[in-house]
Amino acid sequence: MNIAAQVREIYEQRPYPFGGRRSRRQPWILNLDWVDAFGRDAGAVKPARVLVAGCGDGTEALQFQRLLPEAMIVAVDFSARSIALARRRQRSERDMQRIRFLVADIADPSLARTLGETFNLIACHGVLSYVASPVQVFRNFARCLEGRGVLYLGVNGSRHVSTVFRRALPALGIGLDRFVASKRVSDALRLCDAVISRDGFPRVSGLGPTFLAGDVFGPLNRCLSLTEWTLFARRAGLHFRGSGSSVRLFRQAAESGLQGVLMPRSRGEVCDLLERLSPSQFHRLLFSRAPEENPPWENRRSLLRWRIELSRLNSIMLPRPPKRIRDRLRPVTIVSSAASLSSEWQMPEWEVELLRRGHSMRSVGSILDAIPLLVPFAVLRSQLYLLHQMGVITLRPPAGPA
Repeated sequence: MNIAAQVREIYEQRPYPFGGRRSRRQPWILNLDWVDAFGRDAGAVKPARVLVAGCGDGTEALQFQRLLPEAMIVAVDFSARSIALARRRQRSERDMQRIRFLVADIADPSLARTLGETFNLIACHGVLSYVASPVQVFRNFARCLEGRGVLYLGVNGSRHVSTVFRRALPALGIGLDRFVASKRVSDALRLCDAVISRDGFPRVSGLGPTFLAGDVFGPLNRCLSLTEWTLFARRAGLHFRGSGSSVRLFRQAAESGLQGVLMPRSRGEVCDLLERLSPSQFHRLLFSRAPEENPPWENRRSLLRWRIELSRLNSIMLPRPPKRIRDRLRPVTIVSSAASLSSEWQMPEWEVELLRRGHSMRSVGSILDAIPLLVPFAVLRSQLYLLHQMGVITLRPPAGPA
């Protein structure tokens, strides 16, 4: 039996994530504001066609329909039993009847032809780490993605907890080819937990047979660095746009005043560098068919022509407009629910005005022309770089030639 068939057998026996039963845990939800801020180009429409690739028992597809009630959702899985469970759940919820559940293998070269349409958003969470041919899957996604669409990918990182277990269990005499519940296996898992939980790893022994059968046991679990995952995507013609960990890691650098060391790297390049310093256990990544557009950080004239787009990723609480703009600091509170960050920044008034007037995609230069202050270019680009990398704003190219 080949690897793909072995993996299919695992999920036929134990459909992911809940085996058709309701779970007390809330399912993971993709933050669409984060997708817009880091993955989508200016002018891109709200997702109207969504592909859930590797949908398991349908939990994620049902959640997407609640988030996007007008969207067409197509959800596929290679496990016929999983799709049967998903359809059963769908029948019990009256407002979920528009979802189309299909038995299909995301590694099948004919996937695009089977689906017969392109999508604004493809979501593939917790699936690709267990696929024998990831480049073929990326190629399929590239064919299924419309020009301004975004691929969201959730995959295991090089520090994923399963890497530790898969190294240790054979030394304890436990085979990894198949999960069979027993006291001997349970004790070995608990021993691993007891030792590694202090190193920041989650406890695994109590996560249940569905997780254990696919992640700790089984024929394949790719736990790779960000560089390795993006290399697979690049071979399929897809471009890396951002990572869920980038804002947190960049903020740690910025709090030490070191964001200038990273300039003029793009968001994607910053993600790659910071991931090399602090590898993730799990990646949440965005890709598109279009390469990322990095503002011209070294050219003042060109940078002033770029337009400011405020991100919906954050709630920004600005102070009251002043009667006269002066060279002083003002408190600005920025809250990001997606990144679980809340902070009060002390910003110069010219920067506060950039945020106040940046809601209409005006250029940096046109906003500064209305402010009676001279802002040194080194200071301007440093602050713009900080706001752009943090996802508070996204700088978009000028409407005409740059």
